Amino acid sequence: MGRTMTEKIFSAASGKRVGRGDFGWAKVHVVSMMDSLHFCDWDFFDRNDVKVWDAKRVLFSFDHFMYPHQGLGVQGFRRIRDWAQRHGVPKENIFDVGRQGISHQIPAEQGWVLPNTVYIGADTQAATLGAFNCIALAALAETPFIMATGDTWFKVPRCVRVHLTGTLPKGVLGKDIYFRLMSDLSGELEGCVIEFSGPGIRSMPLDVRMAVANGAPHIGAMTMVFPADEVLLDYLAPRAREPFETVAADEGAEYDAVFEYDLSQFEPMISGPDDPTRIAPLRKVGGLKVDAAYIGSCSSGRLEDLALAAEVLAGRKIADSVRMVVTPISTEVMRVAAERGYIATFVAAGASVTSPGCGACFYGNQSPLHLEDGETCITGSVENWPGRMGSIQAKIYLANAGVVAASALEGCIANPDIYFKAVEPP
Repeated sequence: MGRTMTEKIFSAASGKRVGRGDFGWAKVHVVSMMDSLHFCDWDFFDRNDVKVWDAKRVLFSFDHFMYPHQGLGVQGFRRIRDWAQRHGVPKENIFDVGRQGISHQIPAEQGWVLPNTVYIGADTQAATLGAFNCIALAALAETPFIMATGDTWFKVPRCVRVHLTGTLPKGVLGKDIYFRLMSDLSGELEGCVIEFSGPGIRSMPLDVRMAVANGAPHIGAMTMVFPADEVLLDYLAPRAREPFETVAADEGAEYDAVFEYDLSQFEPMISGPDDPTRIAPLRKVGGLKVDAAYIGSCSSGRLEDLALAAEVLAGRKIADSVRMVVTPISTEVMRVAAERGYIATFVAAGASVTSPGCGACFYGNQSPLHLEDGETCITGSVENWPGRMGSIQAKIYLANAGVVAASALEGCIANPDIYFKAVEPP
């Protein structure tokens, strides 16, 4: 019987052949932590004289609490620096102010996340890195204990395949793909791993794949795994910190369910308000007035997002009634975006561009964008629960970066199609 990517990765990490329903302990390749430590028992290391299993494979990214008066604030940064020094975490593994970025973007850029491994992230959206042909899991409060042992307990879950054909249309990004999956397959994917296959994947840039995998927890999946191809290998070539082997599903791999999608039939989607699962095509929601627009967080803010938004905004001005904020996902992305002129385009259009991180996605983060009573925001961020970006009386709609940019221009939820550059036929 053929095996899935999931079964193969867990087998490699546990040192034994495992299949659906089997239990085991998997060796983790790297652990990535953000700056919000409040939900973890970090003191148990010192309390019990426990050492980190491999300090060189532990990363910290400063991405959430950048204001002294919010959460742990900058005082938490000092705690991280002190803890890391005492436990031997290399200084280069602390992505401090000036090098900061979101905790499931930094490991990708820095070559830590590799195919056929088990990656652990503390944040809920750690599945984002399943785009790298690996098992990426959110450990949350268990993160320190995994850091102490280097192992994570697992049960090989149900596995579902999503087979993609066709070509991704202009103006459709990863958020639209996972919104469509969430809308179509609600209740069918709880606790499973979603594996992707098919020729359609070739038309999906790596940033788009990461944005799709970012939606795993909202769909209800344990994680998502993409196959390796030239797109991934080209990205890893200058970054990978050690040799690796890719993993592929066998021809006769057995899945609990298989779903077929033609990417050419996908379109921009809108989620909200008040619930990420309240989803509709953009064409059915257009025209709703907005007061604020945001591009950033771990589900947008990558180069693909910024490039699309810059194309929409180039040479145009944001509506006077809208305030717009753009927060690149990492320092590296901000640098490249500046080199390509995207940052200048945003500023010229009237947007505020902030330092890298999670930004306005969550009201406790560093951002000038906090919603007031009765306001409506169109955003590329992760969730739209009431109070997520400020007032509990504000309304939040989720959309891709192109839709956010077009909506900022028109002052209402709008389709970006009319703003794309015309492509001359060959």
